[in-house]
Amino acid sequence: MGFLRSVNCPVFNIENTKEVPERESYTLQIGGETPKAGKYQLDDFLACFKAVTLNSRLTSVSKWSVRADWQGVRWADFVEWANPGEYKYVYTESYGGYSTSIHAEDFNSPRILICTHVAGGEIEFEYGGPVRMIIPNLWGYKSCKWLKRIYFMNEYIQGTWESNGYKDRGTIQPCMVEDVNTGRHFKISGGEVFID
Repeated sequence: MGFLRSVNCPVFNIENTKEVPERESYTLQIGGETPKAGKYQLDDFLACFKAVTLNSRLTSVSKWSVRADWQGVRWADFVEWANPGEYKYVYTESYGGYSTSIHAEDFNSPRILICTHVAGGEIEFEYGGPVRMIIPNLWGYKSCKWLKRIYFMNEYIQGTWESNGYKDRGTIQPCMVEDVNTGRHFKISGGEVFID
């Protein structure tokens, strides 16, 4: 059993994604203001980077938070590789049609990952595997699962939850949350959650 299942982390699948391409056919499309625009088979893409493991919390607007060791491609390494021109937003889209756009300045956390593993094992399908975003400084709806597209954009494209009234920035707000790891509740002050 994978880590997220073992701690009964909640599952959200607004797009009702039931399947994604098999690993050998799974592609990630990079686009927008970058010379590396193109479609990459997932393992070929991952081979361009050194995998890193970073400990952080993923915090949901539904008022829960889970801490884990996430593994994948550090966002800063990806941007260095993609070498984008000027851009204001990053648009991400899933294989189920889910989408969200993130303001460029919100990629200021060094713990942002294009993520493939958690706690040493592959991310389970229901939690966004084989590859998803982990953006710990924003509400979880900004961390696109079943990642299909990453575009560097100068135009803001409103995403799935944002079209249903959620905030465009996705900034974590002060509130009480449940710690999925322990079941206890604690108060957060806003922004990235660092509480153990």
